[in-house]
Amino acid sequence: MKSIKESFVTDAINIKTYPLSDYDNIVVMFSRERGLIKGIAKGVKRPKSKLGARMQMLVANKIMLKNGRNFDTICEAQALNTFNKLRANLDKLTYSMYLTEIISSFCTDGDEENTNNEKIYELFYGILENIANSQNKTEILLNVIKFQLKFMSLIGLGAELKVCLKCGCKLEDGGYFSVASGGVVCKDCKGGSDIYIGLHKKIREFLIAQQNSQINSKTQYDSLVDENFCNKCFLLLKKYTDSHSSRPARALRVLENMT
Repeated sequence: MKSIKESFVTDAINIKTYPLSDYDNIVVMFSRERGLIKGIAKGVKRPKSKLGARMQMLVANKIMLKNGRNFDTICEAQALNTFNKLRANLDKLTYSMYLTEIISSFCTDGDEENTNNEKIYELFYGILENIANSQNKTEILLNVIKFQLKFMSLIGLGAELKVCLKCGCKLEDGGYFSVASGGVVCKDCKGGSDIYIGLHKKIREFLIAQQNSQINSKTQYDSLVDENFCNKCFLLLKKYTDSHSSRPARALRVLENMT
C-alpha cells in the first residue's frame, strides 16, 4: 500500500529506464524500504539536467520522491555508488544486468510491507560492489551464484541442498536436483514428471558453502574452483530461477552472441 505522505526519501538502485517523453524518463529502482518503485525523472534528457548521470542504470542513490497519482516524481538524487567499474567490463556489466532481471521478475512494485526489502537491497548492493571489484570471470560468477542462492531464499524459494525433498534423508552423494521443486532428491526418490539434473557431490557441497556464507566472505572452495566449474553451477541455478519466473532472463544473450 502506497504511503499517503506527500514525499519520501529512500536509498535505491536504478535497474531500468525507459522514455516517457522527449525529455523525461521513467526510472525503475529497487529501494531499501519500499522494494521495487518507479519514478519520473523530469528533464533528465536535457544537457543541464540536475539528475543527469544519477539516473543511469546500476547507480545507487539517496533519492527524494514526490507522490503522484500514477507515478512518483524524482525530485532530488544524491549518488551513493556509481559502480563505475561495472561499465568498463562486458562480463561485469552483463551479469549485473542479469541480477536486475531477477529482481524485476520476482519483486512487485511498491511492496512496502515486505520485511525482506532491506535484506534484498543490501544483498543487491553488496554483490554489485563485489562484481565491480572482481579480478576475473570466476570471481564474477562466484558472486552471481551467491546472489542466486540468497535471493531465492529471501523470497521464499530457497534451494534445499542438504536432505532429500521427498523422504528427508541426508544425502551422502551428490543426488539429483529438481528444477521445479528447487532442491535435491536421493536416487530412490527420483521419478515423476520433474526435470532432474544429476549433481556431483563436490558441486552440492560447493553450493551449500556459498548459500551459508556472508556476501563478503570467502569459502574453502573459492580458491579451488575455476570458471568452467562456476559456470556449470550458475547455469544450474539459472534454470531454477527461470523455471519460477514469468520472464526468463535475457541479459546473457549478449555474451552468447559473441561466442
